[in-house]
Amino acid sequence: MGGVFRPAEGPGEDSDTHSLKIPSVFPISDTIMSKRTRFLVDPKVQWSIAARVAGHWAIFLMCLVSINVCVRVFAAVIHQPLWDALQSALVAQAPIVVVMFVLLPVFLRDTLVMSNRFAGPMYRLRTALAALAGGESIKAIKFRTGDFWLSAADDFNLVLVQLNSLKDENEQLRNEIDALRNERVGV
Repeated sequence: MGGVFRPAEGPGEDSDTHSLKIPSVFPISDTIMSKRTRFLVDPKVQWSIAARVAGHWAIFLMCLVSINVCVRVFAAVIHQPLWDALQSALVAQAPIVVVMFVLLPVFLRDTLVMSNRFAGPMYRLRTALAALAGGESIKAIKFRTGDFWLSAADDFNLVLVQLNSLKDENEQLRNEIDALRNERVGV
């Protein structure tokens, strides 16, 4: 892309220190952007991620309990009958199962909250693109500090500045063409 400066970013370095500065034609208050008001920004995406995490959690729980039961049964089968060893091994898993069920909502909530860091920016970008496609005049977008893909907002804002510049130039050229047509008709 000719003429677009992109600072080099290291792995994981997508911070405000590397953000391109957009002209202050589009003022955005940082206090407005400080906290999300919705728990789920893009429910379809975020619930599918939560379902995946819950599935992984269930597989992990089954593996954990299975391994623990097998180890306990193999160690206890020498001293007691197989059925008794199996029952005691299963009963011994109760604390692990309880702890895992207590942690599941924590895992899911953290996953959903963290997913806001990419679902929020993509939602904002999609709505801005839809507004542009609908012919609306929009302002520059800004993602919250800590969001992923901060540079996508910078790229979008550069395109928006260029688009607005081209629209202004187009309008100016139309006015000049209309003025020339009016001169010819009037001559």
